[in-house]
Amino acid sequence: MEHDEISYQEPEYYYAKLAEIYLGEDELEISSDFEARAMLVKLKKVEKDLSKLKRTISTDMRTIRNIYLDESVIEKPKFLGLFSVGKKLTKTQKRKKLLFERQQTLKPYEEIIEIIEDYSIQIEDFGKYIERESLETYAPPEYTKVYKK
Repeated sequence: MEHDEISYQEPEYYYAKLAEIYLGEDELEISSDFEARAMLVKLKKVEKDLSKLKRTISTDMRTIRNIYLDESVIEKPKFLGLFSVGKKLTKTQKRKKLLFERQQTLKPYEEIIEIIEDYSIQIEDFGKYIERESLETYAPPEYTKVYKK
């Protein structure tokens, strides 16, 4: 398995993408019905972008897991291509080292996914708040349907 053919993004790339998606406090002001509805549209777009980013990260994590199925990832470099540096590892030691290095490599990606999930929950809660408070406050009663029995 050639490692040059397989590509995946570094965690820093995803942190930068997440920073682009993040809504600042100055963007979250709602003072009219129009702004509340525009904010709901913006929140839905952010949720969609977060979902795409999470899928991409999951794909990269799967790629990394596949890379670590190959034991050549942990082989010690050779000195001038002739002599091996370090001791020979048993199969159990190789497996433990593979698992440890894979977990270390995946840890930043898992943290990004946790951040995305937390942010998605915050966006969902803010959207519910807008629907519950702002739209009821700003919506004129003449446009809301009230049925009498």
